[in-house]
Amino acid sequence: MGILEGLVSGFAQAISLEVLPFLIVGSVFGMIIGIIPGLSGHFAMAMLIPFLYKMDPAPGIAFLLAAHATVAQGGGLTAILFSTPGTGQNAATLLDGPPMREQGKAGVAVGAAMTSCFLGATFGAVALALLLPVLQQVVLFFGPPEIFVLSFLALTFIAVLGKEDMTRSLIAGLLGLLVSMIGIDNVTNQERFTFGLLELYDGLPLVPVILGLFAVAEMFDLFVKGGSLVDKQHGALSAGQTQKQIFEGIGIAFKKWWLVMRCSAIGTTIGIIPGLGSAPAAFIAYGHAKQTSKSKETFGKGNIEGVIGAEAANDAVEGGALASTVAFGIPGSSSMAILLGGLFILGLETGVDMVTTDVDIVFVMIFTVIFGNFIGTIFGMFLVNPIARATSIRSSIMVPILIAVVVTGAFAAQGSLFDIVVTLIFGVIGYLMKILNYSRAAMLIGYVLGHAVEKNLYLATQLKGTLFFLSPIPLTLCLITLGFIAYNVYGMIKDRERL
Repeated sequence: MGILEGLVSGFAQAISLEVLPFLIVGSVFGMIIGIIPGLSGHFAMAMLIPFLYKMDPAPGIAFLLAAHATVAQGGGLTAILFSTPGTGQNAATLLDGPPMREQGKAGVAVGAAMTSCFLGATFGAVALALLLPVLQQVVLFFGPPEIFVLSFLALTFIAVLGKEDMTRSLIAGLLGLLVSMIGIDNVTNQERFTFGLLELYDGLPLVPVILGLFAVAEMFDLFVKGGSLVDKQHGALSAGQTQKQIFEGIGIAFKKWWLVMRCSAIGTTIGIIPGLGSAPAAFIAYGHAKQTSKSKETFGKGNIEGVIGAEAANDAVEGGALASTVAFGIPGSSSMAILLGGLFILGLETGVDMVTTDVDIVFVMIFTVIFGNFIGTIFGMFLVNPIARATSIRSSIMVPILIAVVVTGAFAAQGSLFDIVVTLIFGVIGYLMKILNYSRAAMLIGYVLGHAVEKNLYLATQLKGTLFFLSPIPLTLCLITLGFIAYNVYGMIKDRERL
């Protein structure tokens, strides 16, 4: 399928009556999840995964991706209004969002943040569309040897999430690889780590693992902390004042369009690099906004450029992350790892087929990101106050309800009680990883990549022998991997010397 034909088909599907209702519901759901502190895009996508089994590809993708697309918008609202980032990717918004609220400009900050998210997401999606012709050619050079080495490069990049946690991130990623090996070996047909349980012959089911690591683990954390999701609301505005300021913020975001473009480009570029995600992109974009501002001294004290830069990069990341996900099957972030699992459930294969045969599906993703963020912006504009009040619900009420929903979702996936057990076990594992500062994102990416790593290693050795990594592209990727590890180890040593 050609690019133009895929674009027309993807747009037609995205606005069809079969797809649009799921896109709208997913967008609203993602916004609500983003507003609730402690929950994230992982939670939103994990909750929707069980519904995909009986859905067609286009509605399923729109439902899943739209929910993820608007989480950052909801998280930005929470960061500004309550000094509590709804998600980790909104942490950079805390630097200037709450100070603006304290100055009585909460609505301005909210309007600018939501608009920047929409513009950033649009930039990233358009960038993905423009990259498609390039990806169609590049993907042909990537066979089993290249995919195998690229998978390890993706795991290595996870280490950049924090220099002090590089070792723990790598351990978590390798643990994910180990967990993916449970079941019947697809090469030798031998049982591995099944402990005689028939339920494990096909490996650990994806949906319960995702629900446990992210949804249940977050619920355990909220329950242990107690209290309410938001204990105190500062600087509350009336509904009328909020709406007036929101429109003012929207206008400022469009006036700062060049800043939005630059920060969106930063976000898209970082999104292409597997394992980095939105949080580093937001802080880098914030730093760029500060460096290029004419009023550097006001950053951290309520400068709207800081809010715009961080939020634009947040959503622009997804365009780049989608590029590496659909072209190579390498998740650009943990949320993309969940999307990759969703694509498998829908019967879709990433790689050459995705960017050549199923181009319309790629454009469904692109238009879902754009339309989803637009819907989230409209929804947020008019429902900021009533949605914000939901965050005051005590965790003692919220946690049991959400746990019940999660357990039901885990059971509904395959109708198996064993899946509920897996969900709860990985909920405990996810909670322990969170409090011990091990990356759950790294573990999930390792788990999702495990099958590809094993299969492509076998094929690479069969096709090119044990020295397959000496071919030009694999060798280059190996050198990049080793160089990246060496750079981070050097940085850790220098940091310790300063202490």
